[in-house]
Amino acid sequence: MYSSHVSTSSGTASKYQIKFGGETIETTVTNKAAVANEWASAMLSKYSGKQTVVGLDNEWKPNFSRFSNNKLATLQLCIDNMCLIVQLIYLDEIPKTLKEFLANPNFTFVGVEVSTEDILKLKNEYGLVCASKADIRDVAKNKWPGRYSRPGLKDLAYDICNLYMLKPKTCFHE
Repeated sequence: MYSSHVSTSSGTASKYQIKFGGETIETTVTNKAAVANEWASAMLSKYSGKQTVVGLDNEWKPNFSRFSNNKLATLQLCIDNMCLIVQLIYLDEIPKTLKEFLANPNFTFVGVEVSTEDILKLKNEYGLVCASKADIRDVAKNKWPGRYSRPGLKDLAYDICNLYMLKPKTCFHE
């Protein structure tokens, strides 16, 4: 399964070591543009000139009526074993290097329904544009016609990577 612990924490970011699928994923959580820029700069440097797949997801408070449109709260990015969670709603400014990272055509941003929801909201609400994107649900349906109708990330992770993800249907907040 998976486990986590905080390795460092400051007023600008928290870093977690998440164990999942036999790997350790270094995850940085921040609401500071400088921290997001530092992470993006490290990824731009490490993967310079290479075609690279980046997992992308966003979270926002659900819209309970067709008249509401809640703003994105977080941006989640992951490359190999390095992840960044940016608390967009609390950012002190839009991170310039993060903007460059997202616009770099060498990075393909992937996720479930990433094109129709996540990337569109990033652009409309924060002016963040992803140059290259792919919906892994569509990729799976094209690769294995008839195998899937509407698979979720949990199903795809298990079927393709043999990774079991505990993903509860509801979330409880105190």
